[in-house]
Amino acid sequence: MHPEAPDTRGQRWLAIAEEAFVPADAGGRVESLNQLRAALAAGVALHVLVPGVDGAELAAHRAALPGAVVTAIPRRTGPLSHLSLTPYLFASRPLPAGLADGLRGEGFTAVLAVSFRVAHLAVALAEELDVPAVVRPHNVESAYFDQLARSSRFPRNLPYAAEAWKLRRAEAAVHAAPRIAVFAEIAEEEAAVRAAATSTPVIHVPPFLPPQEAATRAPRTEPGGTVLFLGALDNANNSDGIAWFARRCWPDLRRPDAELNVVGRRAPAALVAELEAAGARVTVDAPEAASHLAAADVFVNPVRNGAGINIKMIEAMAAGLPVVTTPVGARGLHWRDGEHLLVADGPAAFTAAVRALLDDPERRAALAGAGRRFVTDELDGVAQIRRLVGALPAR
Repeated sequence: MHPEAPDTRGQRWLAIAEEAFVPADAGGRVESLNQLRAALAAGVALHVLVPGVDGAELAAHRAALPGAVVTAIPRRTGPLSHLSLTPYLFASRPLPAGLADGLRGEGFTAVLAVSFRVAHLAVALAEELDVPAVVRPHNVESAYFDQLARSSRFPRNLPYAAEAWKLRRAEAAVHAAPRIAVFAEIAEEEAAVRAAATSTPVIHVPPFLPPQEAATRAPRTEPGGTVLFLGALDNANNSDGIAWFARRCWPDLRRPDAELNVVGRRAPAALVAELEAAGARVTVDAPEAASHLAAADVFVNPVRNGAGINIKMIEAMAAGLPVVTTPVGARGLHWRDGEHLLVADGPAAFTAAVRALLDDPERRAALAGAGRRFVTDELDGVAQIRRLVGALPAR
């Protein structure tokens, strides 16, 4: 260990996940799993609370985190969770009665909220256990729901707007919670927004990517190839982005030596039909992403709305794929357009960027190599855990 790095020995964290993260089939789940694995690799002892899992799911989470204690806690997803002034994101993740009593003897040194959606649990348990809390937001949740409200039609926009209002109130309370030692924001832009809203320290800690997950791949040396989109298709921003790409870009890219592969979970039937009509091959609820990444030649992230960092882009870069994204998709890290990825706005520019990579295998390989070096150099998981330890008050 570097002599100036904070010592992780003796650290024992109670980590709270926002939802099941095995299989890691969406960006937030990938980030949660990678963060917890990085903590274990750094020598932090973990007891992980996972809402809404049991039986085989709980066993899968334990297998994914060898050495950690993994415990299930309830998840409340019924309509009553919407009918209070508490945001649904919090109300659907209640604090089980007596939970802290069963945890007191474990000697925790901190409580980690793996996302902001369990910040209320982290604050409550940190208070009960008399330890500091670390909150790891993936985005500013109220801003995310505001954006969903603006981009949705009436009446679907109404529950999004109501949740955004509730979240602003809840965020103010969390920002003032004295038990929180630090907010570890995933994106640079959101770190600045959070810092303006709280007196609690805010640091930028980019996504976690264990080095062993950044595998090399053999690049295709001929023009053409497979264009891949990977993401949760029940997410409004993802479904809007890939539908836009299929309608506005793919018709000008479609050719005998190129194909579009769309892989995602919980895809609405209407979206699948639209994508297949446009000529895409659609794989729904794939058990893993690695084989699809290995078979692709260009990765597209045509997201037009959203917040935080698109974890799927980082997965693609780590797998050795060149990435084309929008300015919205490029937010959050200091990667450079033309060097680590291509950033294009509008259908004509986005189409031209993808075509340029399909036509030029050497440029594809150079961009993929630079992108992979960027994520493996910048996103060292163990170093990031040590930053979190360094942000905790001295024991």
